[in-house]
Amino acid sequence: MKQKPGKRPQVIRSPKSVHDMSLPKYSIAVASELSGVAQQQLRRMEESGLLTPERTAGNTRRYSDDDLAQINEVATLAEQGVNMEGIRRILLLQEEIRTLQAEIEDLQAKLAAKRE
Repeated sequence: MKQKPGKRPQVIRSPKSVHDMSLPKYSIAVASELSGVAQQQLRRMEESGLLTPERTAGNTRRYSDDDLAQINEVATLAEQGVNMEGIRRILLLQEEIRTLQAEIEDLQAKLAAKRE
């Protein structure tokens, strides 16, 4: 199929990717700008295990909307005086709560199905 000069090939994108909050799409500079957190602080968050941005083949960090939410949560906790270890523990407990809530919902659905 021949293309007309000056015309770009059509790129088909999945609608899911537009709304996928876990899609890594922001450079560290953009993530810093959007979150208001300095780039060096983002690097420290990653070094301390509080944040795990994706990496490109060239080893460049790429942040998702989920990462930005995590950055804001970590920054808020730090501003409230919580140290890095405390923040790490809070994040682990929050993840555990989400996992347990999902299990509860699954068990409630199974129980409701058995009652029918």
